[in-house]
Amino acid sequence: MLKEIFLLIIWVVVLCASSASVGATPLTISYLQHPSVRDQALPLIRAAYAQAGIKANFIAMPAHRVLHEITAEHTDGDVILAQEIFAPFKDVISVGPALTEVDFVLLCVTSVPCDNSVLVATPSTIVATDQSKRVLLTKYPQAQRNQFYQINNLGKLPELLNLHRFDYAIFVVSTQWPLPDSLAHLNVHHLFSSKAYHVLHKKHASVAAEISLAIATVKAQKGL
Repeated sequence: MLKEIFLLIIWVVVLCASSASVGATPLTISYLQHPSVRDQALPLIRAAYAQAGIKANFIAMPAHRVLHEITAEHTDGDVILAQEIFAPFKDVISVGPALTEVDFVLLCVTSVPCDNSVLVATPSTIVATDQSKRVLLTKYPQAQRNQFYQINNLGKLPELLNLHRFDYAIFVVSTQWPLPDSLAHLNVHHLFSSKAYHVLHKKHASVAAEISLAIATVKAQKGL
């Protein structure tokens, strides 16, 4: 009997030590090189993790790798993604209230048409990430007649348009946060809207409620 109790105590100690070890391992959270992500969403999520007392390392990630790295369990989540972007990935869960509502928009240089005809009538070359292109073609199948130039670092998008290498781009902008200054001179045509959330791999569902509460608290503190 005493031996069984001793073994039970040892098992509990080992289990607790194992849990503490897992809890002490920082999560790896990626973020896109997008001006609004860097300036608005990233500070909010950093503050939420600090509020929850959960350690996390935040790393910049090219757009085409974000979801694949999460599903492969090389990273644990991403700071913010539009719902249409992560919805097909069943291992990825949204956490907390929406961080913001976003618009998928067509960005255009000033000298060209800027409306739906660009997508459905006039073949053009459009700059987009792989996931933005996927979502766009789901909403506008006729846009397949266009050529797409894939970009993985959204921070370079203003440069591509400002140097007139391209006339059009698909971009995601918050309806609540200001349009980045580097894009303010471009024409903007609204395509469709979505909610944007912090996301984690589903294996972290056990801490999702805690992080969700922290996100809501930080948003309230910031008046968002």
